[in-house]
Amino acid sequence: MKNELRKKYLLVRNNINNKNKKDKIIYEKVINNSFIKNSDTILIYVSKDSEVDTINLINCFLKSKKVAVPKVNNNIIEFFYINSLDDLEKGSFNILEPTTNKKVTDFNNAVCITPGICFNKEGYRIGYGKGYYDRFFSKHKIYAIGLCYQECLINDNFANSYDIKVNEVISD
Repeated sequence: MKNELRKKYLLVRNNINNKNKKDKIIYEKVINNSFIKNSDTILIYVSKDSEVDTINLINCFLKSKKVAVPKVNNNIIEFFYINSLDDLEKGSFNILEPTTNKKVTDFNNAVCITPGICFNKEGYRIGYGKGYYDRFFSKHKIYAIGLCYQECLINDNFANSYDIKVNEVISD
C-alpha cells in the first residue's frame, strides 16, 4: 500500500500548481510556529526537486538559530551544524549534504523539520522508504514538524508498527 501511495503522491507533488506561492505560505507558518520560535536548534532537510522549499527557511534560521542538516552514514541519519549554504555539497541521492564534521549530539530544545511525500491526518508520513527518520525518532525524543502541500495531506491509514508520527504537519 505504501509503495502505491508513494508513487501516487510523488506524481501529485511533482505537478503542484503555484508551488512558489504555496512555499511562501508554508514558510510564514513555519517561522511563526511557537515551537520553532522557542527552539535553539533546527534540524532541517535540504529540499530538492518538488519538495517543499527549505532553502529560504535555512537562510532565515541561520540568522538566529543553530541549524543542522542531515547526512546518512551507514544507513543512519545524522545531523551536522552548518554556518551557511556554502557548507553543503552534493552527496548520496544527489542531495545536498553538510561538509562540516560538527555533529549534533544534544537534541534538547531542538525541532526537526521533516520531509515527506505525503502525510496523513494523524501525522504519519510516507517518505522515500528507507526508514531513516523513523529510526532517528525512535532514538531521539524531539519535536517533529512535517512539511507538505495540502494536496499531499491524505486520509489513508498506512502506518506500520515501526512508523513514528510527527507532532504536527504544516501545509499551505
